Amino acid sequence: MGQEQQIWRYAFASAMVTISTLGFGRMSYGILMPFIKESLSLTYEQAGLLGTSTSIGYLGMVFFVGIFATKWGSKRLVILGTLLVACGLLYLSWITSYLTCLAGMVLIGIGTALTYTPLVNIVVGWFPQQRGMMIGFLASGIGIGTLISSSLIPLFTTWFSISGWRYLWLLFGLISLLSALVAQIILRDPPIPLCRTAKKDDSLLRGVYLHKGVLLVAIIYGFIGFAYLIPQNFLFSFILEARIDRYSAGQIMALGGFMSIFSGPLWGTVSDKIGRKKSLLITLFLGAIAMLIPIIFPVRFGFLISQFLWGITIVGMLSLIQASSTEQIHPSYAPIALGYVTVYFAVGQLLGPGLGGWMIDHFGGIPSALLLCDGLLLLAFLLSTQLNKEVAKERMILKRVHDSSESEELKLNKY
Repeated sequence: MGQEQQIWRYAFASAMVTISTLGFGRMSYGILMPFIKESLSLTYEQAGLLGTSTSIGYLGMVFFVGIFATKWGSKRLVILGTLLVACGLLYLSWITSYLTCLAGMVLIGIGTALTYTPLVNIVVGWFPQQRGMMIGFLASGIGIGTLISSSLIPLFTTWFSISGWRYLWLLFGLISLLSALVAQIILRDPPIPLCRTAKKDDSLLRGVYLHKGVLLVAIIYGFIGFAYLIPQNFLFSFILEARIDRYSAGQIMALGGFMSIFSGPLWGTVSDKIGRKKSLLITLFLGAIAMLIPIIFPVRFGFLISQFLWGITIVGMLSLIQASSTEQIHPSYAPIALGYVTVYFAVGQLLGPGLGGWMIDHFGGIPSALLLCDGLLLLAFLLSTQLNKEVAKERMILKRVHDSSESEELKLNKY
Protein backbone atom coordinates (compact mmCIF):
# COMPACT_ATOMS: atom_id res chain seq x y z
CA MET A 1 0.00 0.00 0.00
CA GLY A 2 1.35 3.43 -0.98
CA GLN A 3 2.36 6.08 1.53
CA GLU A 4 -0.33 8.52 0.40
CA GLN A 5 -3.10 5.93 0.68
CA GLN A 6 -1.84 4.95 4.13
CA ILE A 7 -1.91 8.59 5.24
CA TRP A 8 -5.56 8.99 4.28
CA ARG A 9 -6.55 5.71 5.97
CA TYR A 10 -4.91 6.84 9.22
CA ALA A 11 -6.38 10.35 8.87
CA PHE A 12 -9.88 8.86 8.47
CA ALA A 13 -9.54 6.50 11.45
CA SER A 14 -8.04 9.23 13.64
CA ALA A 15 -10.76 11.73 12.73
CA MET A 16 -13.43 9.11 13.52
CA VAL A 17 -11.95 8.62 16.99
CA THR A 18 -11.68 12.35 17.77
CA ILE A 19 -15.19 13.06 16.45
CA SER A 20 -16.48 10.46 18.92
CA THR A 21 -14.30 11.28 21.92
CA LEU A 22 -13.74 15.04 21.67
CA GLY A 23 -16.66 16.08 19.47
CA PHE A 24 -19.41 13.91 20.96
CA GLY A 25 -17.89 13.10 24.34
CA ARG A 26 -16.66 16.53 25.41
CA MET A 27 -18.04 19.31 23.21
CA SER A 28 -21.65 18.19 22.68
CA TYR A 29 -22.60 18.53 26.35
CA GLY A 30 -22.83 22.33 26.11
CA ILE A 31 -25.37 21.95 23.29
CA LEU A 32 -27.42 19.25 25.06
CA MET A 33 -27.17 20.80 28.53
CA PRO A 34 -30.39 22.91 28.45
CA PHE A 35 -32.46 19.82 27.58
CA ILE A 36 -30.73 17.60 30.17
CA LYS A 37 -31.21 20.33 32.78
CA GLU A 38 -34.94 20.58 32.09
CA SER A 39 -35.49 16.83 31.89
CA LEU A 40 -33.65 16.04 35.16
CA SER A 41 -34.77 19.25 36.95
CA LEU A 42 -31.18 20.35 37.60
CA THR A 43 -30.02 23.73 38.85
CA TYR A 44 -27.56 25.79 36.79
CA GLU A 45 -24.91 25.05 39.39
CA GLN A 46 -25.42 21.29 38.97
CA ALA A 47 -25.42 21.60 35.18
CA GLY A 48 -22.15 23.53 35.33
CA LEU A 49 -20.56 20.95 37.66
CA LEU A 50 -21.44 18.20 35.19
CA GLY A 51 -19.36 19.96 32.52
CA THR A 52 -16.54 20.50 35.00
CA SER A 53 -16.59 16.83 36.05
CA THR A 54 -15.57 15.79 32.53
CA SER A 55 -12.58 18.14 32.71
CA ILE A 56 -11.65 16.77 36.15
CA GLY A 57 -11.76 13.18 34.84
CA TYR A 58 -9.61 14.24 31.90
CA LEU A 59 -7.10 16.17 34.02
CA GLY A 60 -6.83 13.35 36.56
CA MET A 61 -5.81 10.84 33.90
CA VAL A 62 -3.94 12.79 31.20
CA PHE A 63 -0.69 13.13 33.17
CA PHE A 64 -0.24 9.33 33.27
CA VAL A 65 -1.37 8.50 29.74
CA GLY A 66 2.02 9.03 28.09
CA ILE A 67 3.65 6.66 30.57
CA PHE A 68 0.93 4.04 29.96
CA ALA A 69 1.43 4.40 26.19
CA THR A 70 5.15 3.64 26.41
CA LYS A 71 4.46 0.53 28.52
CA TRP A 72 1.39 -1.00 26.87
CA GLY A 73 1.33 0.56 23.40
CA SER A 74 -0.65 3.50 22.04
CA LYS A 75 -3.20 1.50 20.04
CA ARG A 76 -4.47 -0.37 23.10
CA LEU A 77 -5.10 2.90 24.90
CA VAL A 78 -6.87 4.42 21.89
CA ILE A 79 -9.23 1.43 21.67
CA LEU A 80 -9.79 1.34 25.45
CA GLY A 81 -10.42 5.09 25.65
CA THR A 82 -12.85 5.11 22.72
CA LEU A 83 -14.76 2.17 24.24
CA LEU A 84 -14.94 3.97 27.62
CA VAL A 85 -16.36 7.06 25.91
CA ALA A 86 -18.85 4.86 24.00
CA CYS A 87 -19.93 3.22 27.26
CA GLY A 88 -20.28 6.61 28.92
CA LEU A 89 -22.43 7.97 26.07
CA LEU A 90 -24.66 4.87 26.02
CA TYR A 91 -24.96 5.04 29.81
CA LEU A 92 -25.98 8.71 29.68
CA SER A 93 -28.96 7.84 27.46
CA TRP A 94 -30.45 5.95 30.46
CA ILE A 95 -29.52 8.14 33.45
CA THR A 96 -32.32 9.38 35.74
CA SER A 97 -30.57 11.62 38.29
CA TYR A 98 -27.79 14.13 38.82
CA LEU A 99 -25.43 11.66 40.52
CA THR A 100 -25.78 8.99 37.84
CA CYS A 101 -25.15 11.65 35.19
CA LEU A 102 -22.07 12.81 37.10
CA ALA A 103 -20.58 9.30 36.98
CA GLY A 104 -21.11 9.10 33.22
CA MET A 105 -19.46 12.48 32.59
CA VAL A 106 -16.37 11.52 34.65
CA LEU A 107 -16.11 8.26 32.68
CA ILE A 108 -16.16 10.21 29.40
CA GLY A 109 -13.40 12.51 30.67
CA ILE A 110 -11.19 9.54 31.57
CA GLY A 111 -11.86 7.88 28.20
CA THR A 112 -10.99 11.05 26.31
CA ALA A 113 -7.70 11.39 28.18
CA LEU A 114 -6.78 7.79 27.35
CA THR A 115 -7.46 8.37 23.65
CA TYR A 116 -6.03 11.63 22.35
CA THR A 117 -2.37 11.58 23.42
CA PRO A 118 -1.74 7.98 22.23
CA LEU A 119 -3.53 8.79 18.97
CA VAL A 120 -1.14 11.70 18.36
CA ASN A 121 1.74 9.37 19.15
CA ILE A 122 0.57 6.91 16.48
CA VAL A 123 0.24 9.41 13.64
CA VAL A 124 3.46 11.23 14.55
CA GLY A 125 5.33 7.92 14.76
CA TRP A 126 4.16 6.74 11.33
CA PHE A 127 4.24 10.10 9.52
CA PRO A 128 6.90 12.33 11.15
CA GLN A 129 7.30 14.47 8.02
CA GLN A 130 3.55 15.18 7.91
CA ARG A 131 3.00 15.44 11.67
CA GLY A 132 1.48 18.92 11.44
CA MET A 133 -1.12 17.88 8.87
CA MET A 134 -1.98 14.62 10.68
CA ILE A 135 -2.42 16.27 14.08
CA GLY A 136 -4.55 18.86 12.28
CA PHE A 137 -6.87 16.11 11.03
CA LEU A 138 -7.17 14.81 14.58
CA ALA A 139 -8.10 18.23 15.94
CA SER A 140 -10.65 18.81 13.15
CA GLY A 141 -12.77 16.13 14.79
CA ILE A 142 -13.65 18.64 17.51
CA GLY A 143 -15.32 20.97 14.99
CA ILE A 144 -16.99 18.17 13.04
CA GLY A 145 -18.45 16.59 16.18
CA THR A 146 -19.73 19.94 17.41
CA LEU A 147 -21.27 20.72 14.02
CA ILE A 148 -23.02 17.31 13.93
CA SER A 149 -24.40 17.86 17.45
CA SER A 150 -25.63 21.36 16.57
CA SER A 151 -27.35 20.07 13.43
CA LEU A 152 -29.05 17.03 14.99
CA ILE A 153 -30.32 18.41 18.30
CA PRO A 154 -33.18 20.43 16.70
CA LEU A 155 -34.33 17.32 14.80
CA PHE A 156 -34.15 14.98 17.79
CA THR A 157 -35.93 17.38 20.15
CA THR A 158 -38.65 17.80 17.52
CA TRP A 159 -39.07 14.07 16.90
CA PHE A 160 -38.77 12.88 20.52
CA SER A 161 -39.78 16.03 22.46
CA ILE A 162 -37.94 16.61 25.74
CA SER A 163 -36.31 13.14 25.67
CA GLY A 164 -34.58 13.80 22.35
CA TRP A 165 -31.22 14.25 24.07
CA ARG A 166 -31.35 10.62 25.27
CA TYR A 167 -31.65 9.29 21.72
CA LEU A 168 -28.86 11.57 20.60
CA TRP A 169 -26.54 10.24 23.33
CA LEU A 170 -27.53 6.74 22.19
CA LEU A 171 -26.66 7.54 18.57
CA PHE A 172 -23.33 9.06 19.61
CA GLY A 173 -22.52 5.96 21.67
CA LEU A 174 -23.20 3.64 18.73
CA ILE A 175 -21.06 5.78 16.41
CA SER A 176 -18.27 5.66 19.01
CA LEU A 177 -18.41 1.85 19.03
CA LEU A 178 -18.03 1.97 15.26
CA SER A 179 -15.06 4.35 15.65
CA ALA A 180 -13.37 1.89 18.02
CA LEU A 181 -13.85 -0.87 15.43
CA VAL A 182 -12.39 1.31 12.64
CA ALA A 183 -9.39 2.15 14.85
CA GLN A 184 -8.86 -1.53 15.64
CA ILE A 185 -8.82 -2.44 11.94
CA ILE A 186 -6.67 0.43 10.60
CA LEU A 187 -4.34 1.73 13.31
CA ARG A 188 -1.02 0.11 14.28
CA ASP A 189 1.59 1.05 16.88
CA PRO A 190 4.46 2.94 15.21
CA PRO A 191 8.08 1.72 15.14
CA ILE A 192 9.70 4.16 17.58
CA PRO A 193 13.41 3.73 18.39
CA LEU A 194 14.37 3.27 22.01
CA CYS A 195 16.34 5.94 23.81
CA ARG A 196 19.44 4.45 25.43
CA THR A 197 21.31 7.59 26.42
CA ALA A 198 19.52 8.42 29.66
CA LYS A 199 19.80 6.59 32.97
CA LYS A 200 16.75 4.67 34.03
CA ASP A 201 16.12 6.52 37.27
CA ASP A 202 16.19 10.06 35.91
CA SER A 203 15.30 9.65 32.21
CA LEU A 204 11.77 11.01 32.52
CA LEU A 205 12.75 13.79 34.91
CA ARG A 206 15.58 15.13 32.75
CA GLY A 207 14.36 13.91 29.38
CA VAL A 208 10.83 15.35 29.68
CA TYR A 209 9.68 17.11 32.86
CA LEU A 210 12.71 19.35 33.32
CA HIS A 211 13.59 19.63 29.64
CA LYS A 212 13.72 23.36 28.77
CA GLY A 213 12.09 22.95 25.37
CA VAL A 214 9.23 20.85 26.77
CA LEU A 215 8.69 23.28 29.66
CA LEU A 216 8.57 26.22 27.25
CA VAL A 217 5.96 24.47 25.09
CA ALA A 218 3.98 23.53 28.22
CA ILE A 219 3.84 27.15 29.45
CA ILE A 220 2.78 28.38 26.00
CA TYR A 221 0.10 25.68 25.89
CA GLY A 222 -1.06 26.73 29.36
CA PHE A 223 -1.53 30.35 28.25
CA ILE A 224 -3.46 29.18 25.17
CA GLY A 225 -5.65 26.98 27.36
CA PHE A 226 -6.20 29.95 29.69
CA ALA A 227 -7.42 32.05 26.74
CA TYR A 228 -9.21 29.28 24.82
CA LEU A 229 -12.55 29.10 26.67
CA ILE A 230 -13.01 32.83 27.35
CA PRO A 231 -14.58 33.69 23.95
CA GLN A 232 -16.42 30.35 23.88
CA ASN A 233 -18.14 31.23 27.17
CA PHE A 234 -18.76 34.96 26.75
CA LEU A 235 -18.68 36.03 23.09
CA PHE A 236 -22.25 34.86 22.36
CA SER A 237 -23.55 37.02 25.23
CA PHE A 238 -21.50 39.97 23.93
CA ILE A 239 -23.12 39.59 20.49
CA LEU A 240 -26.57 39.66 22.12
CA GLU A 241 -25.59 42.73 24.16
CA ALA A 242 -24.80 44.44 20.83
CA ARG A 243 -28.55 44.09 20.03
CA ILE A 244 -28.10 41.40 17.41
CA ASP A 245 -30.99 38.89 17.40
CA ARG A 246 -30.48 35.33 18.64
CA TYR A 247 -30.82 33.73 15.20
CA SER A 248 -28.14 35.96 13.67
CA ALA A 249 -25.94 35.52 16.74
CA GLY A 250 -26.22 31.75 16.35
CA GLN A 251 -25.20 32.01 12.69
CA ILE A 252 -22.18 34.12 13.62
CA MET A 253 -21.04 31.54 16.19
CA ALA A 254 -21.71 28.69 13.74
CA LEU A 255 -19.33 30.37 11.27
CA GLY A 256 -16.49 30.00 13.78
CA GLY A 257 -17.38 26.35 14.38
CA PHE A 258 -17.49 25.60 10.66
CA MET A 259 -14.14 27.27 9.96
CA SER A 260 -12.51 25.36 12.84
CA ILE A 261 -13.05 22.11 10.90
CA PHE A 262 -10.48 23.26 8.34
CA SER A 263 -8.18 25.06 10.78
CA GLY A 264 -6.19 22.06 11.99
CA PRO A 265 -5.36 20.45 8.61
CA LEU A 266 -4.71 23.87 7.03
CA TRP A 267 -2.15 25.11 9.56
CA GLY A 268 -0.69 21.66 10.05
CA THR A 269 0.07 21.43 6.33
CA VAL A 270 1.41 24.99 6.27
CA SER A 271 3.69 24.26 9.24
CA ASP A 272 5.10 21.17 7.54
CA LYS A 273 6.30 23.52 4.78
CA ILE A 274 7.32 26.76 6.53
CA GLY A 275 8.04 25.47 10.03
CA ARG A 276 6.12 25.06 13.30
CA LYS A 277 7.40 28.27 14.91
CA LYS A 278 6.42 30.63 12.07
CA SER A 279 2.99 29.02 11.74
CA LEU A 280 2.33 29.20 15.48
CA LEU A 281 3.32 32.89 15.60
CA ILE A 282 0.95 33.65 12.70
CA THR A 283 -2.00 31.85 14.32
CA LEU A 284 -1.41 33.52 17.71
CA PHE A 285 -1.25 36.94 16.05
CA LEU A 286 -4.43 36.35 14.02
CA GLY A 287 -6.19 34.95 17.10
CA ALA A 288 -5.34 38.08 19.10
CA ILE A 289 -6.62 40.28 16.24
CA ALA A 290 -9.81 38.21 16.13
CA MET A 291 -10.58 38.99 19.78
CA LEU A 292 -9.66 42.68 19.41
CA ILE A 293 -12.00 43.36 16.46
CA PRO A 294 -15.35 42.99 18.34
CA ILE A 295 -14.10 45.30 21.10
CA ILE A 296 -13.37 48.05 18.56
CA PHE A 297 -16.24 47.24 16.14
CA PRO A 298 -19.12 45.66 18.15
CA VAL A 299 -21.37 45.37 15.08
CA ARG A 300 -22.54 42.43 12.95
CA PHE A 301 -19.72 42.73 10.39
CA GLY A 302 -17.10 43.02 13.15
CA PHE A 303 -18.37 39.88 14.85
CA LEU A 304 -18.40 37.98 11.53
CA ILE A 305 -14.78 38.87 10.78
CA SER A 306 -13.83 38.02 14.36
CA GLN A 307 -15.42 34.57 14.22
CA PHE A 308 -13.96 33.83 10.79
CA LEU A 309 -10.42 34.59 12.01
CA TRP A 310 -10.90 32.83 15.34
CA GLY A 311 -12.39 29.73 13.73
CA ILE A 312 -9.69 29.45 11.05
CA THR A 313 -6.84 29.74 13.60
CA ILE A 314 -7.83 28.30 17.01
CA VAL A 315 -7.76 24.56 16.24
CA GLY A 316 -4.62 25.08 14.13
CA MET A 317 -3.05 26.80 17.11
CA LEU A 318 -3.73 23.76 19.30
CA SER A 319 -2.46 21.36 16.61
CA LEU A 320 0.79 23.30 16.18
CA ILE A 321 1.61 23.39 19.88
CA GLN A 322 0.90 19.65 20.16
CA ALA A 323 3.19 18.95 17.22
CA SER A 324 5.87 21.18 18.77
CA SER A 325 5.77 19.20 22.02
CA THR A 326 6.68 16.00 20.16
CA GLU A 327 9.64 17.65 18.42
CA GLN A 328 11.49 18.83 21.53
CA ILE A 329 12.71 15.42 22.70
CA HIS A 330 13.60 11.89 21.64
CA PRO A 331 10.71 10.10 19.82
CA SER A 332 10.44 7.48 22.59
CA TYR A 333 9.40 10.26 25.00
CA ALA A 334 6.91 11.93 22.62
CA PRO A 335 3.67 10.56 24.16
CA ILE A 336 4.88 11.41 27.68
CA ALA A 337 5.81 14.95 26.61
CA LEU A 338 2.41 15.50 24.97
CA GLY A 339 0.57 14.21 28.04
CA TYR A 340 2.72 16.42 30.27
CA VAL A 341 2.15 19.66 28.33
CA THR A 342 -1.59 18.87 28.08
CA VAL A 343 -1.79 19.08 31.87
CA TYR A 344 -0.81 22.76 31.62
CA PHE A 345 -3.47 23.29 28.94
CA ALA A 346 -6.15 21.60 31.07
CA VAL A 347 -5.27 23.71 34.12
CA GLY A 348 -5.46 26.84 31.96
CA GLN A 349 -8.91 25.80 30.75
CA LEU A 350 -10.13 25.48 34.33
CA LEU A 351 -8.84 28.96 35.25
CA GLY A 352 -9.86 30.96 32.17
CA PRO A 353 -13.67 31.14 32.41
CA GLY A 354 -13.62 31.86 36.16
CA LEU A 355 -11.17 34.76 35.91
CA GLY A 356 -12.93 36.03 32.79
CA GLY A 357 -16.29 36.06 34.60
CA TRP A 358 -14.79 37.85 37.59
CA MET A 359 -13.33 40.54 35.31
CA ILE A 360 -16.69 40.99 33.57
CA ASP A 361 -18.34 41.68 36.94
CA HIS A 362 -15.62 44.06 38.19
CA PHE A 363 -13.76 45.59 35.22
CA GLY A 364 -16.06 46.87 32.50
CA GLY A 365 -18.07 43.95 31.19
CA ILE A 366 -17.32 41.36 28.52
CA PRO A 367 -14.75 43.49 26.61
CA SER A 368 -12.44 43.22 29.65
CA ALA A 369 -12.53 39.40 29.39
CA LEU A 370 -11.74 39.58 25.67
CA LEU A 371 -8.80 41.86 26.48
CA LEU A 372 -7.62 39.25 28.98
CA CYS A 373 -7.77 36.69 26.16
CA ASP A 374 -5.69 39.04 23.98
CA GLY A 375 -3.12 39.51 26.73
CA LEU A 376 -2.72 35.76 27.24
CA LEU A 377 -2.29 35.18 23.50
CA LEU A 378 0.31 37.97 23.41
CA LEU A 379 2.27 36.29 26.20
CA ALA A 380 2.09 33.00 24.29
CA PHE A 381 3.30 34.85 21.16
CA LEU A 382 6.32 36.32 22.97
CA LEU A 383 7.29 32.96 24.46
CA SER A 384 6.88 31.23 21.09
CA THR A 385 9.63 33.41 19.62
CA GLN A 386 12.05 31.41 21.79
CA LEU A 387 10.99 27.94 20.61
CA ASN A 388 13.67 27.22 18.02
CA LYS A 389 16.40 28.58 20.30
CA GLU A 390 15.78 25.84 22.85
CA VAL A 391 15.81 23.15 20.17
CA ALA A 392 19.02 24.63 18.70
CA LYS A 393 20.70 24.58 22.11
CA GLU A 394 19.77 20.94 22.59
CA ARG A 395 21.18 20.01 19.18
CA MET A 396 24.44 21.89 19.88
CA ILE A 397 24.90 20.00 23.14
CA LEU A 398 24.27 16.65 21.43
CA LYS A 399 26.73 17.60 18.66
CA ARG A 400 29.42 18.50 21.19
CA VAL A 401 28.91 15.19 23.00
CA HIS A 402 29.10 13.35 19.67
CA ASP A 403 32.26 15.21 18.57
CA SER A 404 33.86 14.62 21.96
CA SER A 405 33.12 10.88 21.74
CA GLU A 406 34.66 10.71 18.26
CA SER A 407 37.77 12.55 19.47
CA GLU A 408 38.25 10.14 22.37
CA GLU A 409 37.83 7.19 20.00
CA LEU A 410 40.53 8.56 17.68
CA LYS A 411 42.96 8.93 20.58
CA LEU A 412 42.38 5.35 21.67
CA ASN A 413 42.92 4.10 18.10
CA LYS A 414 46.36 5.79 18.02
CA TYR A 415 47.48 3.71 20.91
